[in-house]
Amino acid sequence: MKSMTSLGVFGNPIAHSLSPRIHALFAQTRQDSINYQRYLSTPGHFPRRVAEFFRHGGQGANVTLPFKQQAASLVTKLSDRARLAGAVNTLIPYGNGQLLGDNTDGEGLIIDLKNKGLEVSEHSLVVFGAGGSARGIIPLLLEQNPRCLYLVNRTAKKAEILKSQLETLGLVAANRIQVRSSASEIDEPIDLLINATSSSLNGQRLTLPPLLSENASGYDLMYADQPTVFMEQLTQAGCKNVSDGFGMLIEQAASSYQLWMGGERPDTAFVMAEMRTPS
Repeated sequence: MKSMTSLGVFGNPIAHSLSPRIHALFAQTRQDSINYQRYLSTPGHFPRRVAEFFRHGGQGANVTLPFKQQAASLVTKLSDRARLAGAVNTLIPYGNGQLLGDNTDGEGLIIDLKNKGLEVSEHSLVVFGAGGSARGIIPLLLEQNPRCLYLVNRTAKKAEILKSQLETLGLVAANRIQVRSSASEIDEPIDLLINATSSSLNGQRLTLPPLLSENASGYDLMYADQPTVFMEQLTQAGCKNVSDGFGMLIEQAASSYQLWMGGERPDTAFVMAEMRTPS
């Protein structure tokens, strides 16, 4: 019988987190034995709570809001993608009290886009937002070699700062980012629109580009039981393939799980179906 692996997630708030159920389903598909718990913390106590968790046998942890940036400053070493994201969502111990900080958000998005047939390579993209969510996905999107990537943020200066940060960190492809303060300023057809803002949480509509390609698609990083406001906007604009970020949530979790547990990637299609089925 496999020994029990101690895992967890740190956040505030944390009671709503779906991570324990998601990882329990991963363990079920692979016949692993895990104990995955939620851990509520505060910025002042977060470093101590993480240290205690790993000192008492923790073998891997996720980090969610508001601790992703703070976690990046706690670890011994950052993966390249965590360094570019400026944030950590996965903590991996590697001996003598040392921790590797990784970020699987961008990978989770790319895998889910591919699963849904949403093309990035050689396509025109718009990313709405210039906060932490956008920073976490843009390097991975650029890695897919889009024809162009427009970064749209109401405060253009914030988007320019993000672009500059990525260039300073050595992301050569960041020079291909085109900043706009409004999507109305974009004068070419767009293939894929990605919402990395919290607009859907607030019920806010975004200004869409005036030109969409014939097969334009859209993706909202937010997720809900019903289509988000952004998804509804895109459908009304004629987009036929629109999705929320629930698949990204599952895929980034699968990436974390594989980093901790090794072996094959969990069956995310099964987990997605189970999670989407009303209990």
